[in-house]
Amino acid sequence: MNQMTATESRVEIAGVLVVLQASLSLVAGLSAIPFGIVEPGFRVLSLVTILVAAMMFWLARNLRRGRRWAWRWLVLVEVLSLTVTVLLTLLPIGTIRGPVPLLANLVIPWAVLVLLASGSSRSADPRPGPADPA
Repeated sequence: MNQMTATESRVEIAGVLVVLQASLSLVAGLSAIPFGIVEPGFRVLSLVTILVAAMMFWLARNLRRGRRWAWRWLVLVEVLSLTVTVLLTLLPIGTIRGPVPLLANLVIPWAVLVLLASGSSRSADPRPGPADPA
């Protein structure tokens, strides 16, 4: 049987969470398209959201293939996502109201960052140490 190491399983879980986050973004972008009939600004926003979702699907695919650059880009995207969410939360417009925006905009990006950070700290030194029986 094929046993996965802890680092591989963390990267696998992070990839699944990124696919979930991208799926939620894709649904949000697709559901904004009908509103673009009335308001042209929604056309642009829906297109940008769909493109971001496609980029996240692509990054998740490359992360699961072990590409180091995908790891760096995902960290950048998730930090940017968390920063924008925190800035929008500070504005009095009620952006995070309910469990779904909280989960999609705060919990999932934070979990992906934690998984990627904990997965990269052990993979920095490929040689097993005295406490690492391999």
